[in-house]
Amino acid sequence: MNESLMDTFKRYYEDYRSASNVDQSFTDAYQAISYHVIDVTEQLAQEGNLTDIQQLIREFREIGLATGPSNDAMKDRFEQELVEKVLDR
Repeated sequence: MNESLMDTFKRYYEDYRSASNVDQSFTDAYQAISYHVIDVTEQLAQEGNLTDIQQLIREFREIGLATGPSNDAMKDRFEQELVEKVLDR
């Protein structure tokens, strides 16, 4: 796994952000990351790679905890990083 799960989540957010508002983009990205975890887990299971499965699940739980009761701080951070990325181009 080259890209962290959080980086994948941010990338999905950026992709959705071009077509939707902040809230919808975040919701769509979270749903996409959930499907991503399922797909990657399946691939790793076929390879018999339990260590990477455990790491992936740990990262996914951390994201779940970070988006818990209020995900406004994470949305703000994603939006700020996206603005900085656009300004750097």
